Amino acid sequence: MITVKSVNIQLEGMNSLEITQIEEELFEVRLVFDGKISMQYMNRQQLKQLGSTFQIESNINKIV
Repeated sequence: MITVKSVNIQLEGMNSLEITQIEEELFEVRLVFDGKISMQYMNRQQLKQLGSTFQIESNINKIV
């Protein structure tokens, strides 16, 4: 059983990035940017690639 873990990063203005672990290898990633919400499901490897792209790896590693 997985305890739901989530990290929310407040970006400039009202923009934010939220990452929630759903299962061991499945994460929900929500990006709010200019009032538009984008949601994707990613596996652990995709999430790590996203982390290095946006330089948020230290925050992601806390929930991975």
